[in-house]
Amino acid sequence: MNNSSLTLVVHGESGVGKSYLADSAPGPRLILDVEGGVRFTPSKKKAWVPSGPPPELAADESAVVTVKELRSIQDAFAWLIRGQHAFRSVVIDSLSEVQKRSIDDIAGTEQMKLQDYGALFRKIDSMVRAFRDLTMHETKPVDVVVFVTGTQEKGSELHPVMRPALVGKMSEQLGYSVDVMGFLSLHAEPDGTIGRRIQFAQLNGIAAKDRTGRLGVSMDDPTVPKMLETIYGKEAKVE
Repeated sequence: MNNSSLTLVVHGESGVGKSYLADSAPGPRLILDVEGGVRFTPSKKKAWVPSGPPPELAADESAVVTVKELRSIQDAFAWLIRGQHAFRSVVIDSLSEVQKRSIDDIAGTEQMKLQDYGALFRKIDSMVRAFRDLTMHETKPVDVVVFVTGTQEKGSELHPVMRPALVGKMSEQLGYSVDVMGFLSLHAEPDGTIGRRIQFAQLNGIAAKDRTGRLGVSMDDPTVPKMLETIYGKEAKVE
């Protein structure tokens, strides 16, 4: 079991830098690219088709699986669960898009039926927990698992809450499955530049969570190594 691991949900509006933040997770990293946006993030990348073994990667490189069908996620997970990899981090970008693909698989072009929502919840929930549990793998645990999602306003008109952009009860349940759930946003700095801030406390109509109790209300200019160091101290493997 990995004693300095982190499972993280990052949700926020489009364009705030969620993929960029996820790309800061310790390498070598695996990125399951469901939206096609990770080509703009800074890490050096190698394409991986998971019908074959993972590519050899340098310490800060990323293997990218372009997910056009959900089968690609299952194939990549098979290598992870067998421990036949060198990844320190796994990123799913984004879980919102995975759910949309799952809806297509379940209902096709038809409207979702009531029983379909139960099947959808079970499918996404089991996938989240399976990837989360990679940090507890007996022989080859990963350090970090990051789930990226969009955000949406849910709840009553009087008490709206910004939550992960997922259908049904998964939007509320997702936070229970991970260590930390943060809401990423942009703000203007005094010098006119744009800064990023991630909120970890469930305040001001924002769904967030910090099981560690060490991240405080928020963090400016966040990176995953910065979170690990804040949680575990200097001894955390965050290079």
